[in-house]
Amino acid sequence: MASTKKVGIVGAGKIGGSLVARLSASRDFDLMVSDVHEEQLKRFAEGYGVRTTHSNRKAAEDSDLLIVAVKPWDVLTVLDEVAPAIEGVAVASVAAGVTIKAIEGRLPAGTPVLRVMPNVAASVGLGSAVVAANEAGQAHVPTVMEIFGHVGDVMELPERLFDAATALHGSGPAYVALFADALIQAGVREGIPRDVARRLVNQTIGGTSVLLKERSAHQIRDEVMTPGGTTAAAFVAMEKAGFVAAVYDGIEAATERARRLAD
Repeated sequence: MASTKKVGIVGAGKIGGSLVARLSASRDFDLMVSDVHEEQLKRFAEGYGVRTTHSNRKAAEDSDLLIVAVKPWDVLTVLDEVAPAIEGVAVASVAAGVTIKAIEGRLPAGTPVLRVMPNVAASVGLGSAVVAANEAGQAHVPTVMEIFGHVGDVMELPERLFDAATALHGSGPAYVALFADALIQAGVREGIPRDVARRLVNQTIGGTSVLLKERSAHQIRDEVMTPGGTTAAAFVAMEKAGFVAAVYDGIEAATERARRLAD
């Protein structure tokens, strides 16, 4: 970037805190963090050398870009607080279900507005995120993609697909964790010590995630599964139990829930 970008982050939780931790190491960003919890602000001020405040409006006044990283039900309250100070400031929200239209409705006309849907893997720099913007916000998309690129992979996506993306990758780490826990429990049932089962499952998932970047899921499945073998037997049993259908149903339910959050 040609000059230091002043970025305010409202909410120092999982996503906001991950951004602070990663961006503070870059000289491209001048950060200010706003949060209601004093211990959080103290941790970021002392640990990362960023400016902190309890005032969301102050964070907006001192920013070129304000990232609202609070729970969906708190977003509109935050927007009402910062609206008087938002002139010339772009606003990006990471909240599920809160539409660009809803955000625009709480801010001065013409405010650049962006939506970002990240996931919790951002905390280890391996997250994924999608970005959409209103017309005024289009000019800020490269900056927002650069910021979230510090915590993982980022891509643009039409806002009409954000609810599905929320269900797929926003909630995705929880699905993987559920499957991992089921695998561990299954290993224990077959006599493997829990610590050994956990280590085997963690390494298997980590290694498979690398393979998935190089080849398709179908290719990996076919490489592992031999006709009449152990993997084929497992697939038959899982399909009888409705494994794939349960995944489809889960994503559909999460997508619908994301849509209702906007109501």
